[in-house]
Amino acid sequence: MYNTDEYIELIKGRLSPYRFNHSMCVADRAVELAKRNNLDSQKAYVAGILHDIMKEESLDSQQKIIESTGFTMTAVELASPNVYHQMSGAVYVRDILGIDDEDIVGGIRYHTTGRADMTPFEMLIYLADFTSADRDYPDVDIMRKKTDTDFFDGMLYSLTYTITKLAQQSKQIHPDTLHCYNWVLGIKNMKQKGNVK
Repeated sequence: MYNTDEYIELIKGRLSPYRFNHSMCVADRAVELAKRNNLDSQKAYVAGILHDIMKEESLDSQQKIIESTGFTMTAVELASPNVYHQMSGAVYVRDILGIDDEDIVGGIRYHTTGRADMTPFEMLIYLADFTSADRDYPDVDIMRKKTDTDFFDGMLYSLTYTITKLAQQSKQIHPDTLHCYNWVLGIKNMKQKGNVK
């Protein structure tokens, strides 16, 4: 259905060796998580390969492709270069590569910020990016174990890590990340009370 060899060659030509290796590690981790959670492993592999396809493009070119869809970036987004590539990447994959699968596009679109009411597939890509084999940040082993046990445990740990790190650096936090944190925490609290499976 998807020509993964073609996508691998595409990102090899667009990304640095470091970023290419990361993308392949995320693709492998995405497949692993998909199999653990009865999600589509082929789509997970594609989304993992392509999730950072725009990461090393200039911010100007990323902004242009984002705004070509009629979307206006917010002040927080404009001040947060690390979120550009999830938006521009989703547009590139959908409009340039012609991949209209909502799981793949959504997984790429929210793999950095998260959002409230994420689908299981979107969480899979977010967590695969956070826990791929090349990641070596403090507590990554704890993060992997939590993700392997339960997506919501992994999400809560990763969001807490991200929000704390951004706040300590006096950086703005994307509203989607805050909404995602509140949503995940709400789900976790309901699970503890036995209201959600």
